[in-house]
Amino acid sequence: MNVLLGANAVAALAGIAFAVVGGVRPTALSESGTPTAGERFYGWMYATRGVPLGAAALVAPLAWSGPAGSLILCAAAAAQVGDAVIGVATRKWTMIAGASLLTSIHTATAVATA
Repeated sequence: MNVLLGANAVAALAGIAFAVVGGVRPTALSESGTPTAGERFYGWMYATRGVPLGAAALVAPLAWSGPAGSLILCAAAAAQVGDAVIGVATRKWTMIAGASLLTSIHTATAVATA
């Protein structure tokens, strides 16, 4: 169980890190040269979703065992599924792999702590 909680913490921190990078340097994730106004806008939108959700996924299994913590982890997993689908649509294999791994970790932690 401790290994799973550790993996979940690493996954949550990775999600937070990518959200911050998306907000501060959106071109790092989009791989374009100069960020457009739309890239900056959506980068900040991603950050405002990803940072609080990642922080909740980090704290939830430690603070609330049972249904409350599992619900938060399921929400974090659902957001990662969305990121994986975006990765499929844009053919970004690293995004697909990373988001799929984080989905698996959050889901496994939700089941284990339910």
